[in-house]
Amino acid sequence: MKTIFIESNISSFEDFHDKEWFEALFAITEGTEIQREIDEFSSHWWGASRAFLLPWLLVTGVYDGINSVVPILDKTKQDFWEEYLMVNAFKGSLWKVAEGAYGFIYYAYENFVVSLLNKKQDKPLRVTDRQFNSTLLGEFGIKVVNSVWNDSFVAVSREVRNCLVHNGGKTSPRLMKMSPLPRIEKEDILISATDVRVLYQKLKPKVYYLTQYYLESMT
Repeated sequence: MKTIFIESNISSFEDFHDKEWFEALFAITEGTEIQREIDEFSSHWWGASRAFLLPWLLVTGVYDGINSVVPILDKTKQDFWEEYLMVNAFKGSLWKVAEGAYGFIYYAYENFVVSLLNKKQDKPLRVTDRQFNSTLLGEFGIKVVNSVWNDSFVAVSREVRNCLVHNGGKTSPRLMKMSPLPRIEKEDILISATDVRVLYQKLKPKVYYLTQYYLESMT
């Protein structure tokens, strides 16, 4: 039986899109040679945050719609959320919303790193290419690579994403040798809404750092 984990608080699925952060990112890249890459990356992160928000929008919309007609005195939005959690289909949607958002956010980040690397390559490289790591190191240097690619959190996130996509959401031997690990029960990786939020918050400074490095050193 597949194990899933659903957080019970409605606030777990509130919006995490950071408009001010994106405005700062757009400000330093407007008119530069990587504006297209930034636009591509930001559209995927924006879309992932919109998809993540849908369950919260549903319950909040129902609550606000009723409350605008007949004031609700005895129930909170959290009470409505808990009633929805009694519906298996709703819990299943939360499971996949969290997993999907996690995968979208990580892969957009990975694609951003690769796209900046390939700006300077005669032939585009993929992560699976044998020379990818050495080329990344040669272009960006050990300090940058250790921060944006070899960092343990990034490495775990990459392997978690691979397990979700290619291993049915079950752990791999490689993942089990890494840390910090997400919640795991038996062999199932239990991605929560909080995991999505943490991933987003931890990857933001790495995106900005790599962007600044590229603009200052590679143009």
